[in-house]
Formats: sequence, C-alpha cells, structure tokens
Amino acid sequence: MTAVLVTLVGGILGLTGFGGPVAHADGVVDTITVTIEPSASSITLGDSLGLRVSVTNNGGNPSPPLVVHLDITDPDQSTTVDPEDWTTTLNKPVGVVAAGETVTVDWHVQPISGGAFATYAVALSPGIDDAAASNVSQVAVADQRSLNPGGILLVAIGTPASVGALLLLQIRLARRTT
Repeated sequence: MTAVLVTLVGGILGLTGFGGPVAHADGVVDTITVTIEPSASSITLGDSLGLRVSVTNNGGNPSPPLVVHLDITDPDQSTTVDPEDWTTTLNKPVGVVAAGETVTVDWHVQPISGGAFATYAVALSPGIDDAAASNVSQVAVADQRSLNPGGILLVAIGTPASVGALLLLQIRLARRTT
C-alpha cells in the first residue's frame, strides 16, 4: 500500500512539474554574457552618448528573469560620479532570455562633468546570488568652455544694460521737469 501511495504521489508531482528540474538552474555568471558598446568613446560635455548593452544566454536553459543595471565610475577618483545625473533610468528589465538568444538594451547618457569615466553593466536576477558583469566602456568627456553657453550671453548682458538705460532715462527726465 505504501509503495502504491509513493508511486501515485510521485506521478502527480511529475505531471504537475513540482519536484522536477528547475528550468533556469544554471547560474547567471556561468551562462550569461553581458557586453557594452562602444568599448571606448570621446564626447564633449553637453553631448549625449548612446550605449548598447547586449545580454546573451549561452546556457542550455532559459535564464531567470533578468534586470540590467548601468553604472558609471571615475577610475581615477578625481570626481564623484552619481550615475543618476547621467541618465534617468539605471535599471532596465530584460526578462527571460531563451537559450542561445541575445537581448539588447539601449541607454542614452549625458555626462555632467569632464574627465575619464568607465561605464559597465550588470545583469542580475532577484533571489540569485551572482551577477554577470560586462566589459568596461571607457568614456572620455572633454570640458567645453564657452562664453555664451546656450545663447545666454545676450540676456545676461542685455537685461542689466536695458534696466540701466531706463534708469538713466528716468533720471534725465526727472531733471528736466525740475
């Protein structure tokens, strides 16, 4: 009787999928490859840069649901980098990546200071203890010095000059009437 009960329970568990192998049992580090492009770029402060992150599942099973996180750092530690100042979205969901498939995610970042920076991406999944990291994309940001950033020079000089001219005109008119 016990053998029949064990066989029956085992058969039910096998039919429902409980107790069977997990579809995404492979570790993220072992099966997922993350790449970021371009590997190196040079831009001027004020310009934006497009980054493309590719997540490839090299394993034989679908991946767990993945999220890709973008990070930016200054390897020289000459500036403090807050990645949220460069882009409004640091995390992008990728979802399940089928075996042998590649999913791409695009970012547009806009640096807020000049210098040499390193950007990289990490693919991770909630509840899994490892993460797959990408290569490093080197970003050189040249400072842009301008006497007229955004066309503000005319306003910055013209407004006080206009107010001063009106004040002088009012003073002259007041002297004539007295």
